[in-house]
Amino acid sequence: MPEAFRHRILLLGNPSSRPEGLERVLVRGGFQVTESPSATPPDLVLFTPDPKVTSVADEVRALVGQPSYGGAPVFVLLGEGKLGAATEALLAGARDALIAPIHLPELRARLDTHMRGRAEVREAQEALRARDLLFDIFQEVSSALRPDEIFQTLVRRVGQAFGLSHCSFVLTQPGDDKGRVVAVYENPAIRDLHVDLGRYPEIQEAIRTERPVVIQNVHDHPLFSAIKKHWDQQHIEVNVQAAVALPVFVQGRAAGVFFLRTEKGDPQLRTADVAFANTIAQAAARVLENEERRSAIYRRQVSAGTTDEMTGCASLDALDRRLRDEFERARRYSLHFSVVLIDIDRLRDINERLGHAAGDRMLGEIGTILQREIRAPDFVARYGGDEFACVLPETDGQGGRHFIERLRQVFARHTFADLGPGNAPAISAGVIAYPHSEALRPEDLFSLAEGALQKAKAGTPDRIAVVGEP
Repeated sequence: MPEAFRHRILLLGNPSSRPEGLERVLVRGGFQVTESPSATPPDLVLFTPDPKVTSVADEVRALVGQPSYGGAPVFVLLGEGKLGAATEALLAGARDALIAPIHLPELRARLDTHMRGRAEVREAQEALRARDLLFDIFQEVSSALRPDEIFQTLVRRVGQAFGLSHCSFVLTQPGDDKGRVVAVYENPAIRDLHVDLGRYPEIQEAIRTERPVVIQNVHDHPLFSAIKKHWDQQHIEVNVQAAVALPVFVQGRAAGVFFLRTEKGDPQLRTADVAFANTIAQAAARVLENEERRSAIYRRQVSAGTTDEMTGCASLDALDRRLRDEFERARRYSLHFSVVLIDIDRLRDINERLGHAAGDRMLGEIGTILQREIRAPDFVARYGGDEFACVLPETDGQGGRHFIERLRQVFARHTFADLGPGNAPAISAGVIAYPHSEALRPEDLFSLAEGALQKAKAGTPDRIAVVGEP
């Protein structure tokens, strides 16, 4: 972690009026002493006015209001008998005023007490800021119900809070030589990238030891000795400065890493920053645990016959039960939801061209994507040979349309094993939002959604038809 911070004291005024040995006492006390203002504001201004000056108040007022000093407190050291000047200085905004003869140990004690008080105030302010930031982050997370959205929110907010060059969440386990990047702060488009962990020794070390790894300078740390030789041999210029890898545990085992890197010139990561990021990492652990529970529920559903084995989505029987439950809940409590029917266009052509096994694999991939993209309260089922049905609580017709538009973007980024890059299957969709005047029973929703789907396949501009829209 960073070495102890040295407070900067700016000496101003008449040098001949300063107590003898002042600079020596300050330097020995651990202060950084200068007589020249710099771009960085000082932590404190120590001012010794010229004895000939009649009005100390004007000079103190000018120092207190000097923008380049950043509001640094002003201590005034006065000559003997200057009781009136001390009063003037304090009324003009000086933090403290001492009258000669000045006892240097007393001055040092006053400075230490002041700096300690400022540090305590700063720590309290940072604690409040961290608390408010955590509250803000978790409020945003509560509205992002899909795991990938939650991970992306966490890395984005931490990256922004600390001005990081890189912040990501990587899924991996002990013994793995690959990691799966599921969220990246600086490039939100990356959602499923496999990386060689040999390039990230801090991640490997965090997973191996199951402890946080904090490295302030990767260029002189022994953990990076091997990869640094590779950088030198390949003439790779690496601008990385610091690296932090925080292991995330799910049910007692390491399942991933919250990964932070800074570049030269970035703000240095402090102990408090790492602790805050670790709090976020544990929030990510809860997300992973919820996903494991959902996977366990899925396995139980398969064994109970409520899941379509080819796609992993729910069966028609399960869809029928879920729609009836959602219909009754919405009717009783005046809620709304949408039913979306999705048709995979030209699946027959794929079966004829590549074989039915390829078509089945593609349906399996689509089923996996649909389950990953829906929110926790949503529901997806296999509706027919090339059709899927989604029940989306608290979603209106426009929300259903946006769901399909986002799904198309996900398909476009995904490489289907048998189709190759850039050959995502096209989809058509029909959307019905409840309540609707023609939907008096759950079965009516299917009829209306099927009618909208046929309209979409017949050539609506974006091949999405929402019941009630022209």
